[in-house]
Amino acid sequence: MEKEKWHRLIGNITKPIIQKILPKYLRYSFCPTFISYSPRGEILSKASAYVSCSKMEGDYLEFGVWMGNSFVSAYHFAQKYGLKDMDFYAFDSFEGLPTLKGIDANESCFHKGQFSCSEEEFKRILKRKGVDLNKVKTIKGWYKDTLNDDTKQSLPLKKASIIWIDSDLYDSAVSVLDFITKYIQNGTLLIFDDWFCFKGNPKKGEQLAFKQWLEKNPHITASEYYKFSWGGNSFILHKRNESI
Repeated sequence: MEKEKWHRLIGNITKPIIQKILPKYLRYSFCPTFISYSPRGEILSKASAYVSCSKMEGDYLEFGVWMGNSFVSAYHFAQKYGLKDMDFYAFDSFEGLPTLKGIDANESCFHKGQFSCSEEEFKRILKRKGVDLNKVKTIKGWYKDTLNDDTKQSLPLKKASIIWIDSDLYDSAVSVLDFITKYIQNGTLLIFDDWFCFKGNPKKGEQLAFKQWLEKNPHITASEYYKFSWGGNSFILHKRNESI
């Protein structure tokens, strides 16, 4: 306990100094382990450490990238933990949210066009924050138009080790989950950024989409991994009858 207290004390003193003198993208590899990250940074740090320690192959997929904050963090933590062969896929309309419909239609917390950032601006942000764009593939378009077999055939993607879903809405989450089924392996880490949106209602949003997806794919099971921020949750996925 005494050691932990000293770590917290030193972290509280040094963190503002490091934040002031270092560009943000360098902090991921420079900061000592006792320096705290944002909640999303923390889960992405844990995710990269988990993949590295598990010696798992596979790429990083993010659905709903907005201005790239979590995407940049994922890239730099992957470098920190030696995941040099990992490629990074960004799936987004780059026009914000679609028109809300179905069970999402009457939700006041989201609206059409929210979280809009152009593909060009997204790439500029990544480059400015030290991301190697040669490791990045953007897939632009509404999920109903892009998450299909044609896209699967056009990508070199074989399997995923980390999947970040920030789709906000039920319909979008359904499309994402159906698309990623092919890329799931034993140990794939699935992260939901909006798990507790809609007041945590399990009959809405990402929670409902995930429940239905597991029911549709009984060969896949999920173990809860780590909750983060006020709205996020994550799961380790397993495939039945397949060796670890």
